[in-house]
Parts: sequence; structure tokens; C-alpha cells
Amino acid sequence: MTVLAGLGADKRPRGIAEDIWGEKEVAAVWASDSWMRSQVRRWIPKAQALAAGGWRELVPRVVAEE
Repeated sequence: MTVLAGLGADKRPRGIAEDIWGEKEVAAVWASDSWMRSQVRRWIPKAQALAAGGWRELVPRVVAEE
């Protein structure tokens, strides 16, 4: 599952992390100051921005020759 799909399913960041890394890994690593929690929290606004049209910035623009 992707971050955006997790958000669409009303999952919290920990649930998204479980989909990505698995419940066992999240149980071992997840904490208020863990790298994993920080990573998911950074991914959420990026995923939302891409879904809102930010993906267009990633597509090369081709200028037609005259």
C-alpha cells in the first residue's frame, strides 16, 4: 500500500508504516522520536502535494521547435 492509499483509507501514520514495513518492524522501531515515524510524517505532505497536481513538476516539458 502507498502513503496516499493509506490516507485514503483513513489510516494514521503508524498504520501507513505497518503497511510499508510490516507490523513486527514497526512494533520494534516506532517511537515518538524514531526515524520511521519521522519518515512517514515527511512522506504524507509530499504524497498529498503530488496527488494535488505536483506530479506535473516531475514531467519534463518539451518545447516544440518552430
